[in-house]
Amino acid sequence: MNSLFCVGEKFYTLKPLRDFSIRYGENILGKIHQIVFSDLEPMDFHTLRFLLQDSKQCLILSPKECFSLILEWINQNYTASMQEEVKGYKIICGEKKVFLQDYPKDYEGAFYHKHLILFLLGLDCKSALELLKPIMQAFGVDLEIMSDFSGLEVLVAKNGDLENFLVEVNNVFGNKIVPSFNLTKTIIHLLKSSHQKITTAESCTGGLLAYYLTRESGSSEVFDGGVVSYANSIKESWLKVSSNALMGFGAVSEIVVKEMLEGVLEISSADFAIATSGIAGPNGGSASKPVGLVFMGVKSKSGKEIIESVIFKGDRNYIQEQACWYAYGLFLKVFLQVY
Repeated sequence: MNSLFCVGEKFYTLKPLRDFSIRYGENILGKIHQIVFSDLEPMDFHTLRFLLQDSKQCLILSPKECFSLILEWINQNYTASMQEEVKGYKIICGEKKVFLQDYPKDYEGAFYHKHLILFLLGLDCKSALELLKPIMQAFGVDLEIMSDFSGLEVLVAKNGDLENFLVEVNNVFGNKIVPSFNLTKTIIHLLKSSHQKITTAESCTGGLLAYYLTRESGSSEVFDGGVVSYANSIKESWLKVSSNALMGFGAVSEIVVKEMLEGVLEISSADFAIATSGIAGPNGGSASKPVGLVFMGVKSKSGKEIIESVIFKGDRNYIQEQACWYAYGLFLKVFLQVY
């Protein structure tokens, strides 16, 4: 029997990461017969013991900071030989194989719906934690850094009096911190309250931006439609992306995303546009444009614009999900510059 043991509540509150972890486990072990999700504190070693008893192969996905605790527990309970590998450890316990590995952390926080997400605009996570400490203590709230790269900063708040914590954060920080239990609902609320509309032009995300908006009630008031311009011919004919840009720089480039934004704003009645173009893989990458490279942009009708590129990790679906939510984070930056 093959088993997967996932440590940390991220796995069962963060669906894209949970799904990716299962796919990743299947690539390593083949068919997975049993999956267990364990809290970080306390770790469920009792269940892990029974899981290992029944398993020939077991993949343990855990934060790196827990590796020493898990390895110590294995050494105390099994006669094991350990081999350190690039991604973690391969452990032989008699006829059993145990793989201990870390999991991808790219922009985890955006997927959360169980806890309060804090999107930081113009603040880094470490500085925000210091500034928020008095409010955290006053309302008994715990904060955790969930992402810290490329200027997109995310904290997750849990426990305590989240409702009044949220009120105080809004009073003190204003637009520098955007709190949300559900990012797409927050985006819809921001647009509705300002009587604005949004549109999308998607290549590598294949409609995910539009999907996450339209799954929420009230989206019809702020979203009339978008374009999935997967092929270059559609980018040219529908969005008026120039052949010079496509031939000279390639579809995965800043200039093409810029022209996608301009094109979709032109053909829609929207006030804001989001565009994506990238290489979700597993094929199509190169030395200069590796798999995971995605250009994402947001533009307002008034001319405010942000375009950024990120190299995401994970498989095809996880890269698409990360790009989608990163692009939503860029929208917050542009929107709050305008309003």
